[in-house]
Amino acid sequence: MRTQELSQRALPLLAAGHFRGQRGVSRLIVGTDFSLRSEFALARALRLPLGQGGVFAVMHAGPPLDGQDGPAGAVSGERCLRKAVSSVCRRLRHRVDVEVQEVLRLGDPVEAANAVSRELGAELVVLGRPLVTYPVRELAEDSMVRRMVLRLGASVLVVVPHPVRPYARPLVAVDFSRESRRALELTLRLCPSPTPVDVLHVVDTREEEAALRASGAPAERWLLLRQEAERGARVALGRFLAPYRETGRELEVRVRSGEPAEGILGEAAERGSDVLAVAMSGAEARTPLTERVLARAGCDVLVARHTTPASS
Repeated sequence: MRTQELSQRALPLLAAGHFRGQRGVSRLIVGTDFSLRSEFALARALRLPLGQGGVFAVMHAGPPLDGQDGPAGAVSGERCLRKAVSSVCRRLRHRVDVEVQEVLRLGDPVEAANAVSRELGAELVVLGRPLVTYPVRELAEDSMVRRMVLRLGASVLVVVPHPVRPYARPLVAVDFSRESRRALELTLRLCPSPTPVDVLHVVDTREEEAALRASGAPAERWLLLRQEAERGARVALGRFLAPYRETGRELEVRVRSGEPAEGILGEAAERGSDVLAVAMSGAEARTPLTERVLARAGCDVLVARHTTPASS
């Protein structure tokens, strides 16, 4: 991730007063196919901080059992969904301000989830993902997780291990873009104070270093280049994080050099991170960094995007 110049557009996305008081998410969807990984996703969602007057929706999409579309058709998984929603209602019985919704749709799960997230104006969609196996393989073109992340307009939290506690060691990878701010702010809402948050920027000087080596420059030249780039990144990170530190949040600056995806995954492994946040632009059609992180991360991955307003 290359350092970018900060501008007026790089201000926080949330107003100061709103940001100081906001905690948790208000509109959340958990997608389920009733597998073990979906159970993990539901368990994680129930451990997330929910905002006042929020919506907690449990969604399943599938084909009609009798092959008939429309209200007359019986949908696969209807009874299992009702059981899952009943369990959520019991868990959230003390949150009378939270509305629990049961959402059953026909058709492709990705298309259904996209439609539901738009209708509800969802801030976050929570999904389960199989555990990482070795040797690690990239996500297949038809992978449900990959399709969800690429197609949904809302931010997506992909859950891997069984959650046993709220997040305690979050890591946010930033490139100083507007989308990075969204990733950081959403992480701060999911990990309320006093949870410390590590913020990482990976400096990629590989092309410049290769050019220096090709020209026969001594090793000191490209080492100096890397040091200067890392020093500049630390200064830029300090400016980037200043508005959030004013709210009293504990934010740790982390800077690495090298290939961005490898740097992000390496930092997460070394820190023992339990959630790793990355950003995705809504306009991106191909996201190799995000896909690589999703395929290889051993912890939950939050892919942050700008939310789509609810339809009127």
